[in-house]
Amino acid sequence: MTMSRMRSQEVVFKCLGEGILEKAFQGYNACIFAYGQTGSGKSFSMMGNAEQLGLIPRLCCALFQRISVEENESHTFKVEVSYMEIYNEKVRDLLDPKGRQSLKVREHKVLGPYVDGLSQLAVTNFEDIESLMSEGNKSRTVAATNMNEESSRSHAVFNIIVTQTLYDLHSGNSGEKVSKVSLVDLAGSERVSKTGAAGERLKEGSNINK
Repeated sequence: MTMSRMRSQEVVFKCLGEGILEKAFQGYNACIFAYGQTGSGKSFSMMGNAEQLGLIPRLCCALFQRISVEENESHTFKVEVSYMEIYNEKVRDLLDPKGRQSLKVREHKVLGPYVDGLSQLAVTNFEDIESLMSEGNKSRTVAATNMNEESSRSHAVFNIIVTQTLYDLHSGNSGEKVSKVSLVDLAGSERVSKTGAAGERLKEGSNINK
């Protein structure tokens, strides 16, 4: 069973992660999100566990492996990450331990929607990302429902921003290529009638589905 699940995680990465990573190096933005009922394996597919890495850690690991091969004096990389949750229509920074207040979503004329004040932290290796993800996951909002006692009631969005700087060693000119990969673990999308939810849980369920 364990080997089968490990194999399935590898297949998911090869089918989805490798293509997304290739596009990111070409300078494209991309997004992968896991959608479905509570308990269907969304968080396992995206995050996995210590023995069976999910899509996000596999993608991050492959990212730095490729950077180590391609980086040279004329082609350098900067990697930054952000991690936020959306809970009851409110956005919270999971990488800011003191950031309990809701952040505002604003619209940029060129770049489109963005979260004002969201931390964007530089990372230099997979271990940095692993540590930040672990801290962020501890901060996620979790509440019990009839569907799953450990059901997360919030959407989690993990962003990886890759900035490539290309130098022309002869002319001294340089240019940048920036891409953002958004990896989203959505909250359970079950029908309200099946959850037995009322009051605050009912409000959560309505916002999740919305």
